[in-house]
This record gives sequence, C-alpha cells and structure tokens, in this order.
Amino acid sequence: MPQISFGLDSSSSVGSDASTDAPEISDHSGHVKALKSRLNNITLKFTIEDNPVYTQSYHEDTAVGDLKSLLVDVFKLPASHMILQYKNTELSNNVILKELGAETFGVLELKLKTTSADDKIDLDEIYSDYTIPDVITVRMQTSYEGIKEVVVEVENRAIYKPFLGGYFDKHSGLEYHHGYSQTGPPKSKVPPEMKNHRDTQTYFWRNRKLDMPYAHATQMANEQTWIPSVGDRILTAGPYETAEEREKRLDIEGKVRTIQRYFRAWLTRKRLKEYSAEYHKRIRLMLEREALERKQDMERKKRDLISRVFPRTAADFSMLYAMTERWKKAEIKRIIEMHCGPARIAEFYLLLEKEIEILRSIEALRLKLRNDRKLQKDIDFFKTIGDPWTFKCSYKNIPIVMDTLETQRGRTYRELYEALCDPTLDPSNRMLVLLELRRGLETHNCLVANELIELVDRACELIARGFENRDIETLQRRIEGLLLHHFELPECNEGVTNRYNRLTEKSMKDNLFYCQGCHKLKPIESYNIGIKSNAAKICATCKFIDRSKEPWIDISPYRFILRQIRRNERLLHAHSSIAFILQDKDIYYIVTHIWHAHSALSECDNIYQLRLCRWDKTKDWSPWNCILLTAEEAKAHLKIEKLEDVYDENFLSYVFNKHALTKKYFAQTFDIEKCVKETEVDDEYVNQYLEEKKLCP
Repeated sequence: MPQISFGLDSSSSVGSDASTDAPEISDHSGHVKALKSRLNNITLKFTIEDNPVYTQSYHEDTAVGDLKSLLVDVFKLPASHMILQYKNTELSNNVILKELGAETFGVLELKLKTTSADDKIDLDEIYSDYTIPDVITVRMQTSYEGIKEVVVEVENRAIYKPFLGGYFDKHSGLEYHHGYSQTGPPKSKVPPEMKNHRDTQTYFWRNRKLDMPYAHATQMANEQTWIPSVGDRILTAGPYETAEEREKRLDIEGKVRTIQRYFRAWLTRKRLKEYSAEYHKRIRLMLEREALERKQDMERKKRDLISRVFPRTAADFSMLYAMTERWKKAEIKRIIEMHCGPARIAEFYLLLEKEIEILRSIEALRLKLRNDRKLQKDIDFFKTIGDPWTFKCSYKNIPIVMDTLETQRGRTYRELYEALCDPTLDPSNRMLVLLELRRGLETHNCLVANELIELVDRACELIARGFENRDIETLQRRIEGLLLHHFELPECNEGVTNRYNRLTEKSMKDNLFYCQGCHKLKPIESYNIGIKSNAAKICATCKFIDRSKEPWIDISPYRFILRQIRRNERLLHAHSSIAFILQDKDIYYIVTHIWHAHSALSECDNIYQLRLCRWDKTKDWSPWNCILLTAEEAKAHLKIEKLEDVYDENFLSYVFNKHALTKKYFAQTFDIEKCVKETEVDDEYVNQYLEEKKLCP
C-alpha cells in the first residue's frame, strides 16, 4: 500500500514514501512554498498489527496526547483506547515529537495499538475518505545539492469503462463482458445541432422484405395460418366484471369531484387576483384623487393670492371690495369699543381717508385693466381682418385656407399700426414710419385722412427740430387713435373691415337685450343670468357699479365649492345633475342663507374647508339633496348606507327643514329637474323600444 501523507507540510523519502500537503492542491503555489519554509513538520508512519502503514505529517511541537485527539476522527477510536509505541516503548501523553529524534527526511515510525478487543482498525476505510492530490512534494537526496524538494504532479489516467452487457456462466459463476467494455472510454456525445457531417444532413429509410407479408396466408406446420400484422389489435377475453365493479374501478364521480375541486380552486385564485388588482387600482385612484384635491387647493390659494395683487376679472375686484368692506367694519367696531367723544371722531376721519386711498388704488387697477383690454381689443381687430379665410370642404372635411386682397391689406394695416405704436423706435425710424403712413394716406380723400396728414406733418416737423419721443407723446396718441378710427371706417379702408362687421352683426343678431340701467342694447354675454332669472334686465356693468341692493361678495370660495360638486358628479356619472346649471351666486345663497356658512355637524365656519355633498348618495346632487360638511365629514357621510341608523330624529328633521326651504327658493329649478328626469325616462323607453324592434325578425 502506498505511503502518502496529508499534512500541512508534505515531505517524503525517495521511492515509496511520498507525502503532500492539502493546501498544495490549490493554485497558490508561491504561498505554499513560503509556508513550508516557515513550518517544521515530521512525517509519522503508523504501523498497525497487520503491518499496514498510515502516513500523516504533523508539526514537531505536537504532544502525543494532542496527536491521539487528532487521530480520533481518523481511526474512529476513543483517545483512551489508543497506545502509541516508539521502538517497543509506550509513549506518554506529555512527550513532544521532536524529542523522539526524527530520522532522515523527517520521518518517524510509531506503532499503534488498541486496548479494547472490540475495536478494529480498518485502514481501507480510512483511505477511502481521502483522494490522492494532484500535486505532491517529494524530498530526495542528491550528490550535489543534498536534500532537495521536488514538486511532482500525479496524472490520473484511470478510464471509466461502462458495463454494456455480457454473459454469465451458471456452472462456474464467471462473467464474460462484451469486448467494447474492455477497450478505451466511450466516445463523447455530441448534440445533433453541433454536428456538421453528412450523417446529419441526409436521412433515409432502408426497407427490406422478409418472407411473406403479414396479411397473406402461409403454410406452417401443415396448417393454414395467418400471421398478424403490426396494426392488428388482438383482444383477449378477461374475467367477467359487473357494472358495479366497473363503476367502482373507473370512479367517474370521484374524478369529476377532483376536476371540480381544482377548477374551483383555480377560479378562486383568479378572482382573488382580479379583486386584488381592483383593490390596488382603487387605492391608487383614491390617492391620486386626494393628491389632485391637495394640488387644486394649493392652486386655488395661489390663484387667490395672485388675484389680490393683480386683479384681472370682475370677481377679483369684488373680492378686493369685499375685503375692504370687512376691514372697514372691523375698524369701526374697534373704534367704537376703544374711543369716545372727539377721539372717536378723529379716528373715523382717519378711517375715511384710508378707505378713500384704498378705493382709489383699486380704481387705478381697474383703469389700467380697462386700457389693457382696449389694447387687446385693437389687436383682435387687426387679427380678424388680417387672418386668411378658413373653412372646411364638403369632401372629407379638408380645411381650406384662402388669402384674399382684403386680408393681405389687413396685414399691411396691422404691420403699419404695430410699427407706429412701437415705443422703442428712435426718432429717425419713427420719422420713416410717419412718412410711410403719410404716403399711404395721400390716396384717400376724406376728413379723417386729411386730419391725419396734418398731424403727421406736425409730428415730423417736431422730430426734425430735435424733440424726443416723450415730448410728442400726446401727439403720438392722437395719431394712433385717429389711425385706428380710419381703419375701422368701411368707406376709408376699401372694404377691409367688411369681414369684421359681418362677424359683429352675426354675433349681435337676435342676441341683443335692452339694459334698464345704462339704457343700451348689449349681447347676452354682458348679463349675469342666474338660475332664478326670467329675463335679462340689468347688465353686469350696471350691477357692478350699483351696490345699493347687493353687498360686495368674495365669490371665489363658492366657485371652488361648485367645481368640487361638478367634479364629484362626473365621477359618479350623474350627467343630468342640476349642479351643471347652477351659478356661483346660487351656491353662495345655499351656503350662506340656508346652512348659515358652517358645518351641519361640527359648526366649522372655515369656508375653504366646507363641501356641499349629497345627503342621499343614491340620488343625484341637487339643492334639496345636499348637506354642508367639512371635507373629512363628507367622506365619512358618503360611506353611510342607511341614514336612520346613524343620525337621530332631531338631526333628520333639521336637514328636512333645510331642504324644504331650498325647494321653496329654487321652485323653478325644481321644475327643471323634473323635466330632465322625464326626458331621461323617455330616452330609456325609446332605446328599449328600438332594441326590441331590432330583435324582431
């Protein structure tokens, strides 16, 4: 048996005593050699009673007691049953290996015995747990260099020879294998896609006839016999089976129950996935809706802040006037509480001066906005007369753009007017523009053209004398206004404004109403038509000026509440709700006069936190089917299935009275809702009738 060591530092004698190191199996050969140079190991040869040898390398400072504890796992013996002898002398546990004196090449022979007769050392089982390493270190003595370590690589040339069949002799018990299993290893298997020779490119059948066909009769053993064909089915009679036994053997009901059980389990899993997806979708939509509400609230606050600083609409100015009115009332209350006599009169005088100053500032903003709108009106006028005609053809609705002589001249007028109104022009360029304007007006023979020529000559003379633009600003404004008036006259612009006049007449035809305040005919867009209005009597301008009947109202929060109502009704697919025809003033009346501008439950009076939600969530929103709550209370209210189970009788009576007052105020709207519902019922009846007629043969 070969003597091979498996220690940390491997060394062996020349010839049969070879040793190696477990770390030497790795690729870090440099590290192993450095480690070997630092450690001093001794190779121990353990001799058993039957004279086999087990070799292992250990450090020279190892004690015999520690050596026994290391050999417990190798020989599967307890340390107390082991006896180590050196030269027929038993070694104690305190003896160190280097004290024994190693032989040449660091080899030391020890004899291993057991004190128990039941313990047996099987060296074959020990070596079966180890594999021979690929690299070993051999120590050898040379005549020149003395003891030298040589690294030897062990090449494994073992061949795996599979058993491919053979024969067995019953008398002698010998096995005779096929010759192929005694030759070299089998050929490596190559997948078909990796082959490229002719055997994989061509495929053919090889047919050969043997004897007679299966379906023909032949003479065998002096008898007429039929040889069955491959496709024939040979039936052999089996034992008799009753219907009950066959039904029990087939167990059709059990198989059906199994199929149903698996199908129901699959259907349950499928529905769970669908419900889970729907749940996550609703959660996502709810979060998106809440984020949208927060975003809209932030935009509303930002828009209100901008409107207070830069008002643009009548509602913005109403908000400023309402803020001024609230401030004045608060100041009056403060003065009455804190002052009396002459001091109170002085404070009222100061308050009046502050109020006049505030109103004057607001009016200055209104005048500036009016001038901006006038300028925008002039721009729209030139855009109307200069844009090409656009209409759709009857063939495939193809848009057609037509540029006429009038539209081209209109663009020329616009360019000339924009150049004249440009405040950044220097005096030389402004004189060129004025000369071009004068050259264009020479062909016109009217009073406006003559007056314009006179003003242009005066402006050119002043510019030539060295006057700046700010010196002739008044003259410049007169020229701009008179030129615009000249362009608007049909007899002076060669029919350029005919298109603008036709559009104006079309918008005013059958759309003019007489205002009882300013005594003018104005289009319907100039009137604030509410839900209770029967006719257009007072225009929006007159109502804005005359505030004797109606105080200033900050309408922006009520407009926000109305937008929330309409958005919720769209989400609930209630397109026939009366909320889509109500106006801001109607919401103001419902919140202020019906619900007294506070929540019906918590008495919260913050108008920006209040919402008008449905009272009965199964019906469309209407002034008589709503309740004023905060946003959180409205969400909780809409989750109630039965109102009688949550609210007491007093609260139900309170809400009923509010709805009765609303119905009385919106009596005309109540009739409109009835008409809308009747129309919906008629539409459903008509659709049902058409479907029935369609199904008839």
